[in-house]
Amino acid sequence: MAQQSIEYGRRAGTSQYVFDWPIGASEVFKKKGGAFMVDDASGRLDIATATGTKIQGYALFQSDFTASSTEGATILPIDMDLDNIYELPINGATVWADTMRGKVCDLSVVSSIQGLNLGASAVDIVELIDDGTTNPAGTVVSALCRVNINNVTRAGVV
Repeated sequence: MAQQSIEYGRRAGTSQYVFDWPIGASEVFKKKGGAFMVDDASGRLDIATATGTKIQGYALFQSDFTASSTEGATILPIDMDLDNIYELPINGATVWADTMRGKVCDLSVVSSIQGLNLGASAVDIVELIDDGTTNPAGTVVSALCRVNINNVTRAGVV
């Protein structure tokens, strides 16, 4: 089984619910970013963006790559345990503050890197848990989060 990115990914929880899923065409995966995945309504998964609310799980991979240009040709293991805690980079100009613990925010994708948009609260898909990594200059560059299950949208089978 493939493993999660060693730079970002699951930091707490279990991986009891890992299943292989087909991936949408040409999805870009970066170790320097997160990998929350959404249902594309055709049975394939895409990287979640700012408006993503159909979170299915978190993709597990070890190196940067781009999925096949053929829909569904790339298969990845997806950790579907939405209670896990993940570390993601902070995307955007807003900096971490300890008062953000327990608050919610949106995801964003910048230069093909999925991260946390601490300055956006439109769909509130992730709950912030704590700060993550601090760079040598003393700036918090990542945060721990989990899926805000209250805002996950599911679609019916019919």
